[in-house]
Amino acid sequence: MKPIALALALASSLAFAQAKTDYTLNAGAVHFHVPGNWTAIMEKADGDPQAVIFQVPDPATQGTEDTASVTIKTRSLKSGDDFQGFVTDAFERAKGQSGYENDTANKDSSVHRYYVTRNKVRYLVRDAYQMNANVAVEVRCQRPLLDATSKEWNDEFDASCASVVASLKK
Repeated sequence: MKPIALALALASSLAFAQAKTDYTLNAGAVHFHVPGNWTAIMEKADGDPQAVIFQVPDPATQGTEDTASVTIKTRSLKSGDDFQGFVTDAFERAKGQSGYENDTANKDSSVHRYYVTRNKVRYLVRDAYQMNANVAVEVRCQRPLLDATSKEWNDEFDASCASVVASLKK
């Protein structure tokens, strides 16, 4: 009986760990969902700004310094009128990154897609912005462009990023 109980307890704890996909920032003003296999590697849920950074597992990055990640960052604003300034500042910071190049194939005007270079590796970055109450939210999804990464993994990463942004609107 003990081995069965142990197996059930382990299965329950694994299911719970996978299920922990809900996050909140700014005292609940910002709520979002992430896939259960993403690992939160940094959380700052007090003060202003607030942020959570997730590492997204990609077998192609094993043994390298490269990593796919998703950052959800918030900043409290005095009013919705300040949102455009928040977005403009983020665009300017993006353009200042090494190897910045706008993704001209991007057809989604609500997303800023661009390339940057980190340690000689090219990354695709996808930034999306929105307001929740008087809180500006930036979702940054970035992944290294590695030959060893499968198209299926890239497609799943991009879909998961879009899903995180969509979950903010609920």
